[in-house]
Amino acid sequence: MKVPDTKGNKINAIIRACRIITRMNQANPDTPKSEALYYQMLSSYYTRLRNAHDEGGFIAAHTVFFPSEILYAMDIVPMHTEMTTWMMALFLGEQAEILSAGAELGLVPEICSPHRGLAGAFALGALPRPDAMLWSNLICDNTAKSGELIMELTKCPGFFLDHPFQRSEAEDKYLVSELEDMIDFLEEKSGQKMDWDKLSEIVQKMDHQMELLREIGELRKAVPSPFPNRGFLQLLTVDYLCPGQPEAIAYLETLRDELAEKVREGKGAVSPERFRLMTLFVPPMYLMGFLEKIGQEYGAVSVVEPLFTRWAEGKLDPSRPLESVARKTAMIPERRSMYGPLSQEVLQDLIDCAEQYKVDGAVYWAFMGCRHTCATVKLFKDLLNEVDVPVMTIDCDIVDPTINSEAEIREKMEQFFEMLEDR
Repeated sequence: MKVPDTKGNKINAIIRACRIITRMNQANPDTPKSEALYYQMLSSYYTRLRNAHDEGGFIAAHTVFFPSEILYAMDIVPMHTEMTTWMMALFLGEQAEILSAGAELGLVPEICSPHRGLAGAFALGALPRPDAMLWSNLICDNTAKSGELIMELTKCPGFFLDHPFQRSEAEDKYLVSELEDMIDFLEEKSGQKMDWDKLSEIVQKMDHQMELLREIGELRKAVPSPFPNRGFLQLLTVDYLCPGQPEAIAYLETLRDELAEKVREGKGAVSPERFRLMTLFVPPMYLMGFLEKIGQEYGAVSVVEPLFTRWAEGKLDPSRPLESVARKTAMIPERRSMYGPLSQEVLQDLIDCAEQYKVDGAVYWAFMGCRHTCATVKLFKDLLNEVDVPVMTIDCDIVDPTINSEAEIREKMEQFFEMLEDR
């Protein structure tokens, strides 16, 4: 099936949504400055993508957890595939159209919906045609196969980055060699050379970015916790779309300072704070507004997401930029919990989070299209029950709202809150 040649109308719609939210925030004097910076960052990312071909740019589409720091250093325009599908679900509510198009390609419901929707979006010509497709086996089989499909749909060249399953000196060297081969591929296809000084600067900023994320994590331990439920997606967006970029640093520094001020003043994201929750896996994109609302209604706030926002300790070395890019992949929260053997260190970190963040209960969003995460439901539930943290499991889909209605999820969450109240 050939992809229609369009102007990427879904990208225009995402940009319009960001600008509308920005205008609404500007009209509200109580809107935090970090909120404005976040939507500016998002709008700038997709505006650059929309204008890339008109301005002679080279677009590299890439799957999740791909080292887009390299793309920025080469002045190549990145397009994060899964996150773009999430944004279409979050801002546009047009999941049915792209999922239906994915089904016409033969993608069954058991396949991860962001990838089904992504394939459908490309089949409809709703996204810009990439000049190259980059993908890897990090995190899952869906990701590994999605890149091949998009390359076939768009008739563009591609490069598969093979991530070692475990870590050792030999495997670290292998990953660096894979990155070197990818850079050679991109230089050949784009005609643009790697700027090693720029990559070193990005690595330095990325190191600072990870430290800011750790500082924000520490501030969220405060009682009451100052970070709103909607912030979860924003923290993911920063690394997924803009790793080591100035706009990401500006957002995180502003957010850290705002949270620090709230902690000093004893102000929480919800008032009064009644339930401190641990979030396991990613809530449905189309329910982000609902989760913020029900959190305010019941005084419930997610204080930690150990599988997604809790970065491993360690430093990056700007003098060895490619080795640092490889090292960063081992520090990503999702890599530690979803790729490779599930170590005792990861399990202990879950217990530590429950204790350090004074967690009352945990919500496990069991994304039915993700075999990795659903495989750990019982393990994590039994583990947390040992430290007297009840876990509620909600079957759901990140993009597809037909799995569970908002009313059904509300009923289940209300029952969970009642149970926590009675403890």
